Amino acid sequence: MSGRLKNLLAKAEEEAQGIMSEAQAKADQMVNAAKEESERRLVKAQYRTDLDEFLVDAEKEARQEAKKIEKEYDKQAQEIKTFPVEKIKEAAGMVVEEVLQR
Repeated sequence: MSGRLKNLLAKAEEEAQGIMSEAQAKADQMVNAAKEESERRLVKAQYRTDLDEFLVDAEKEARQEAKKIEKEYDKQAQEIKTFPVEKIKEAAGMVVEEVLQR
């Protein structure tokens, strides 16, 4: 081979190597960007799942607390209902007398 041909081949090989290096760098960059996006979406999906689970648990707890409060109010209402009417009238009369005296 002539010297000129060897130089052309060396130059072509050097250019090809540069193109391959540039392509590899771009490919690595694209892969990294895809990984970052994938991780971001995974974190977002996990956050939503955790939030959904939290809301389900909080709603369940709120319902249980509401049932407890409802039972307590029912109990208090039953106690009030069993209170003698005469005692209520007597207490109301005492309040009215006290207010009228002032």
